[in-house]
Amino acid sequence: MVKKTIYDEYGIKVTEFEKVGRYDSFRLHQTQFVIVPVSHIEEEELFELYQLSQFMIDKREPYVASFVLTKKNHLFFEENQVRYVVMKCSAYTEGRSTQPGRDLARFHAKARIYPYQVTKTQRIGQWKVLWEKRLDQLEMFWRGKVQTQPLTQFEKMFVESFPYYLGLAENAIQYLVDTELDEEPLPNDSGTICHQRFHSTTWNPVLMIKSPVDWVFDHASRDLAEYMRHLYFEKQEQLKLEGFRFLEEYDRTSPLSPFSWRLIYSRLLFPIHYFECVEEYYLSPEDVKPLFEEELNRILNDSAQYEAFLRAYSSMLSMKTKRIMLPNIEWLTTYS
Repeated sequence: MVKKTIYDEYGIKVTEFEKVGRYDSFRLHQTQFVIVPVSHIEEEELFELYQLSQFMIDKREPYVASFVLTKKNHLFFEENQVRYVVMKCSAYTEGRSTQPGRDLARFHAKARIYPYQVTKTQRIGQWKVLWEKRLDQLEMFWRGKVQTQPLTQFEKMFVESFPYYLGLAENAIQYLVDTELDEEPLPNDSGTICHQRFHSTTWNPVLMIKSPVDWVFDHASRDLAEYMRHLYFEKQEQLKLEGFRFLEEYDRTSPLSPFSWRLIYSRLLFPIHYFECVEEYYLSPEDVKPLFEEELNRILNDSAQYEAFLRAYSSMLSMKTKRIMLPNIEWLTTYS
């Protein structure tokens, strides 16, 4: 059915589909195309992402996928009430980067000179509001669950653990506020193209696709913090070696201001991993719920190590930014 829709909308005759990561894709004259569902993205936001991608392609950023317009010059097509875009991959997709920190710094530097107003994809300066909203919503939900009986195993873990993560989130928000009061942003702290969640496989090293559908306009520290967080959960044994080397590579290529170092820390303090796990559990179908139960169990069992990771970053931060009095998070600095 999709083959017919693509022919009708784009005039492209697809012979067969193959999977590229989580997306369906097809080839045409040695060029790879991927079909990406985008129902979660508003039309105006899609148009902004299209403009950002065109800018990065014009700036010769390698591996950026481009939106393919329909015959009627639309950005997307619909099939069974789901919205999709077709993205054309760069001709040279064999990625062989061994310095992700350096490459990300260069990517951010190019995107920082984007000359147009960004509204729909804008996240810079909005963390506090977004975090508070998310925290309030989950706290209300938690209060409801506390009154509920009986609870599933997942819900018991959630009800018991939420006060701890509420405290961590409040610390993160306070740390963010203090950073914005104490530190003066430098030119490198202006907005740039970031990713919803940047990690070590976002730019797949085998088939390299930089997908604009994953982008937001934010402070560079978003990508740095999320890369470190993902590395912590997925490759903990490599974190000490790879994680801090990644930050060093970035800092050497595009020096991070004290403001940036502290924003990274405030984002690492905010337990997005916990929030997403709980939210996705309740949004997912029954057969997938056990996966989120396992994940929550792992997050909770890991909380002491995560505190140690935050302390390690904090001590590195103190060395990097000797001239700053860092706000002290007392319960974190005293070993339990």
